[in-house]
Amino acid sequence: MRVRLNIAFLPMLAVLLIGLPFDVWANEATSSSAPTEIGITQFHQSINALESTHGALDYRLAEQFLSLGLAHRANGEQTEAVAALRQALHVNRINKGLHHLMHVPIVDLLIDSYANLENWTAVERQHRYRYWIHRRELDENSDEFVDSAMVFSAWETHAYDLDTGVPAFRQLREAQDALGAALTTVNANQGDADPRLIRILNLQAMANLNLAIHISSTEVDPVTGGPVQGQTVADAISRRNLILESFIRGKTALEQVVRLSEAEALPIRHGLALANLADWELIFDRAHSSTRNYRRAYELLESAGLSTEELALEFEEPRKMTQFTLRRRTHDEAPAISNDVAYVMASFTVTLTGHVRNVKVVEAHPAGNDRMIRKARAALRDARFRPRIKGEGPVEAPATIRYIFPDVSI
Repeated sequence: MRVRLNIAFLPMLAVLLIGLPFDVWANEATSSSAPTEIGITQFHQSINALESTHGALDYRLAEQFLSLGLAHRANGEQTEAVAALRQALHVNRINKGLHHLMHVPIVDLLIDSYANLENWTAVERQHRYRYWIHRRELDENSDEFVDSAMVFSAWETHAYDLDTGVPAFRQLREAQDALGAALTTVNANQGDADPRLIRILNLQAMANLNLAIHISSTEVDPVTGGPVQGQTVADAISRRNLILESFIRGKTALEQVVRLSEAEALPIRHGLALANLADWELIFDRAHSSTRNYRRAYELLESAGLSTEELALEFEEPRKMTQFTLRRRTHDEAPAISNDVAYVMASFTVTLTGHVRNVKVVEAHPAGNDRMIRKARAALRDARFRPRIKGEGPVEAPATIRYIFPDVSI
C-alpha cells in the first residue's frame, strides 16, 4: 500500500516535533513505513518568500526547513533531507542559542538520516552535540538527564568499532562516565524502583566488555588509548589491570541485575539474568562458575513453564555473548534479506567455551565475493557464542547463522 501525505500538514508536524520529547516521536522517525510521495515545491516557495521578506535567518525558516527535511526523508532522499535539516538546525541555533533543548528533535532526525547514509562520523558528532545540550540545559538529578545519558552511552558502547573519527578507548570510557552519572541519579531518586536501573546496569556490562575486548585485541596505550610504538612491561601491566577492572565492574553490574530480578519474584527475568551472568563468566574463562549459572538459569526457566521450543530459542540458537538483556528471544528477530543485501550463510560448531570451530560457508550473496567471505569467516572465528545449554550445562553443538553486511546478526 502506498501512502500519500497531505503536504499542508507537514509544517504543523514540524512544529509538533520541535515541541515533543524524543520518545513520543522517535518510533515514527525511524520506522520502516510504506513508501511515500511528497512534493517539495511548496516548501521551497515558502522558504524563498520568507528569505526575501524577512532575511535568511528569520526564525520561521526553521519550521519550513524542517518540513522540507521531513518530506525528503519520506521520499527516501536522505542526502537532501540532511541538507534541509542542517539548515533548520542552523536557523534554530541562531535564534535560540547553541544549546537549547528545542534543537534535540532536529538532531535526532539528523542522527537517523546520517545513519541511513552510514556516515558514522556525522552520527557520532550529532550524538555528542545532543548529550552536550542535555548536560548544559538539564539538572543531572532529572529523569530527562538520565534518559539522555542512556541514549549517548548506548550509542558509544555499540559504535566503538565503527569509523566515527573518535578513538574507541575514549568512546567506551565516556560511555562508562555517562552511565555512572545516570546510575548515581537513579540511585539517589528512585533506586531499585526505577525501571531503567536494569537497562543501565546491562549497558554498563556491555561497555566494560567492549573495553576489555578492545584493550586485549588492539595495540593502544592502556592509559591514553592512543597508538603506541612497542610495549613495555609497565604497558602490559596497565593493560592487564584495565581488563581486570572491566571484568570486575561488568560482573558487579550483572550480579546486581540478578539480585534485582530475584527480588521482583519474576522467575523468567531472573533466569535470563543468570544466563547473562554465565555468558560473562564464560567470556572471561571462568568455566566452572559459568556452568553452574547456566544450569541454574535452565532449571529456573524450565520450572517457570517455558516450553521446549522457548528454551531452544534461549539456549540452542546461536547468540553472540555481547548483548545483555532480559528480553525474551523471538523467531522474528532475524532481519529480512532483500536482493540488494550482501550476506554470508555459514555453519560452524560452538565449543563448550563458546568458541567457533569448523566454519563452512553454506551460501553467499553475491556469489563469488571472496573478500566478503573471508571477512565473514574472520568475524565468526573471533566471535564468542553462548554454547548450547541443556539441563546438565553446556554441550558442544553445530549451528548455522547468517552474517549480513553490515553485521546485524551477530
